[in-house]
Amino acid sequence: MDLGFRAHRVKTDGSAVEELAAPLAERWDSARPHLVAVSGGIDSMVLWHLLKAAGFRKLIMVHVDHGLRGAESTADADLVAATAASLGDEVEIRQVAVAEEAKRQKQSLETMARELRYRAIASVARERDCPRVFLAHHADDRIETVLMHLFRGTGSRGIAGMSKESVRHIDGIDLTMIRPFLGVDRAAIEAYAAKQGLSWREDASNQSDFALRNRIRHRLLPEIEAVFGRGPREAILRAADLAALDEAWAAEMLGDLPRRGNGLEVAILRTFPEAKRSRLVLSWLRESGVPDCGFTEVSRVSSVLLSDGRPAKANLPGGFHIRRRSGVLFIEAPE
Repeated sequence: MDLGFRAHRVKTDGSAVEELAAPLAERWDSARPHLVAVSGGIDSMVLWHLLKAAGFRKLIMVHVDHGLRGAESTADADLVAATAASLGDEVEIRQVAVAEEAKRQKQSLETMARELRYRAIASVARERDCPRVFLAHHADDRIETVLMHLFRGTGSRGIAGMSKESVRHIDGIDLTMIRPFLGVDRAAIEAYAAKQGLSWREDASNQSDFALRNRIRHRLLPEIEAVFGRGPREAILRAADLAALDEAWAAEMLGDLPRRGNGLEVAILRTFPEAKRSRLVLSWLRESGVPDCGFTEVSRVSSVLLSDGRPAKANLPGGFHIRRRSGVLFIEAPE
């Protein structure tokens, strides 16, 4: 089974980015409109330049201002808008209130920023009837994601980390997320940017340790390298590739969800072995847009599913709830 990447064979020179242009144009019709998530940082600005070089002419830039960095955020948006004007591309700038929503939902700023960012992108996708978005996540991002999931007690899907192509159901739309850079690392992106003379904005918060991802990047990975005497990146990516293969095989073997209306048929789910039932529930939660799903969330759903009395409701991340009523298990989305 070929998933289309071998991320542990990471190239670090600028040619690794250049080589992506032709396959992108072949895989995704460059004559059709596509969204591109652009923060103004080096990764997304390189992605933008590459797509233009590959012949994509109907690009819609989506820039999300998280409301966390004041004048710095304004400067990011200004760079994206000015670049779009110079290249003849459209741009959508959306503002979200991360701090306020994180406090209300009792989530971390990092988690809330990610969820609101995806919801903003989905909103543009729905308005523009364009459910495809290019994202600039690269191999280093995937490594950090794998470690975050590992230490949360994840299974094979979490260890697989990000995938080059995935579909996520967000606010009523199936959003196809395309990540061309998962096989190249930050060094290759920097080399390409230098060669092309690109401009970008540096987010100073990336150098601080306020976010878990930053602590993994600046502290955990160097410590692992010091302990083992070698860089762990290729090994982590190899493990992620193998987990992705296992997960793809398991998904093929599982079969369809026992749907009933907008929910799942309780009686049928109860007949499945625990391993199959847990995988199906996890897949259902993720396709429904419930963030940060894992063992704990599946356990909560199972407690509602398997009980004949109470509990018939449980809380899920992101303000979602799981309910059982009249033999149907269903998810209530946040307002």
